[in-house]
Amino acid sequence: MSELIDIAVIGATGAVGEAIIEQLGELECNIGQIFPVASSASVGETALIAKRPVAISDLSEFDFATVRLALFAVPAAVSAEYAPQAVDAGCTVIDCSSAFRSDSAVPLILGANLSDDDLASLGGQTMISMPGSLSAELALLLKPVNAEVEITSVCAVACLSASDAGKAGVAELATQSAGLLSGKPAEASVFSHQTAFNLIPEVGAMSDDGYTTIESNTASELRRLLQASEMAVDISCVQVPVFYGNSLSVTIETRYPFGVDELTQILSNNDSVNLFQGVEQSGQPTPVTDLQSHDKTCVGRIRESKARQNALNLWITSDNVRKSAAKNAIAVTQLLLESYL
Repeated sequence: MSELIDIAVIGATGAVGEAIIEQLGELECNIGQIFPVASSASVGETALIAKRPVAISDLSEFDFATVRLALFAVPAAVSAEYAPQAVDAGCTVIDCSSAFRSDSAVPLILGANLSDDDLASLGGQTMISMPGSLSAELALLLKPVNAEVEITSVCAVACLSASDAGKAGVAELATQSAGLLSGKPAEASVFSHQTAFNLIPEVGAMSDDGYTTIESNTASELRRLLQASEMAVDISCVQVPVFYGNSLSVTIETRYPFGVDELTQILSNNDSVNLFQGVEQSGQPTPVTDLQSHDKTCVGRIRESKARQNALNLWITSDNVRKSAAKNAIAVTQLLLESYL
């Protein structure tokens, strides 16, 4: 019988942390005890594990030497402080924040459709970084395309849901929406402006070049995931009044002619993709109608660009919490449990 591996989930009371704990319970692996860990503000709360409430442990007091694997679903500043402590205690870390994504010494891994090189990079690693939700979904779709025909540029407008800012973002959108419908003014603290019934064309800190951190990070992560350092990537993010599910309008340009049928064929062979085709599905997919029943990336509106040569347009929507973040971390967790821990 395989040795049972104890696991800590850091950020267990957050949206991604809760999704990770739920999906850990669905794995048929050698998982021992699961420790839900969060900040001192969450001490006294419980997490539901195997249908039983388990007390939340205080992160500042948690002994990482008691577990073999720790999944971090916390802000980057928290990961930057505590993830190295976990590694020093002999723990393998899977980090879902942006803290280590630009560190070339830390593997940036997309859990779906791993190549032999990706699998080999997991062996002996003490820290593994998960890509952001936008770069994860783009790489999932574009990696096999880039292998078939070189992609020279990617241009995307990303519509970010409130859940991209965690539970606090969802709560603020709900409070603002209810308040405005009752004639009360909207107060913003999580977002820079009113998000209910509004669009905010600036998400995150702005750099001197006019791009926000999330836009620049998504571009660099995508190049790294596709191993395409010369690929031109242009990302614009918009905060939209949607609770769950990020969506992207994407244009890809290829080195050589590449048609709708060829792209459709590649995507139809991807088990992680739900492809919407035909006139009867012309208005789909949407985050509200098509992300409730499965954990797949939904793709539709594939068409040739009328403005660029060798270019295709497509629409993508996916659950940024359950799929892009949690499911990706769970896929890597399963590989580690089966082969490396």
